[in-house]
Amino acid sequence: MVYLRRLPRFEYFAPSSFATVCGALAEHPGETRLLAGGTDLILQMRRREVVPRYVIGLKNLPELAFIRSRHHTFALGAMTTLGAIESSSLVSREYDFLAQTAAEMGSPEIRLVATIGGNLASALPCSDLAPPLLVLQAAVKLYSLRGERTVALDEFFRGPGQTVMEPDELLEEIRLPPRPALSGGAYLKFHDRHAMDMTVAGVAAFVVLQPGGERVQDTRIALATGGPVPLRVKRAEAALRDQIFTEKTLERAANVACEEAHPRTSWRASRGFRLELIRVLTRRALRQAWEKAGKAAA
Repeated sequence: MVYLRRLPRFEYFAPSSFATVCGALAEHPGETRLLAGGTDLILQMRRREVVPRYVIGLKNLPELAFIRSRHHTFALGAMTTLGAIESSSLVSREYDFLAQTAAEMGSPEIRLVATIGGNLASALPCSDLAPPLLVLQAAVKLYSLRGERTVALDEFFRGPGQTVMEPDELLEEIRLPPRPALSGGAYLKFHDRHAMDMTVAGVAAFVVLQPGGERVQDTRIALATGGPVPLRVKRAEAALRDQIFTEKTLERAANVACEEAHPRTSWRASRGFRLELIRVLTRRALRQAWEKAGKAAA
């Protein structure tokens, strides 16, 4: 049993510039944690999973909280809350299933403070935002005193709680390419309680139809809790390309997704149960995505 204890002692800073934040990260590598919404970090500290010497709050960086579309690129600031994503008409219009995913995470109180950047930087296998962003081919922009770099999201996660971010880097924004015509997406998950439990298994699907709407031009499938990190199942994606949607092709893609997945057994669910969930959720998510893409083609 893990007990929640008082927070350990730490020094708190709330800089008002990127340079100051990254300077502190560089000065104290391995001893510092960034505080965005705090919904993960505070619990980790109370469980003594992490005991940072310094905590840097990001609330004084309002330029990290935004949702915008310009120059054919859609971007969300790392400090954008789930509640802002849920209520954004811009997100709902362009990426409806991303807004719906945010709306079904945690409680209303959590969605007011939890951030998209914190969710991704935590690198939890059960992240609900990661699979929809993976199938949308998102990339993350990282900032440090050494400069900026952009990393594709499917190259961002290294392991549970681990990313490619260097100790002195700050996650600045998440970028999405333009949504293709004749496309649709969906994210489905299974968990014990509607709002508060971690996801036992989740599947995001994105389908792009060929002109005429009969065959699949492209498809992307990503899993939550399907492995040590959120991941795309690319052989399952390939099984659907240039195919006509039928129950047989859906079943084949779902089976291949299970072959690529490697979930673990935990107290929440066994490996076998998670694999069966992935099979069922993959079929359902692909069907929903295809139906949305079909409506766009009509």
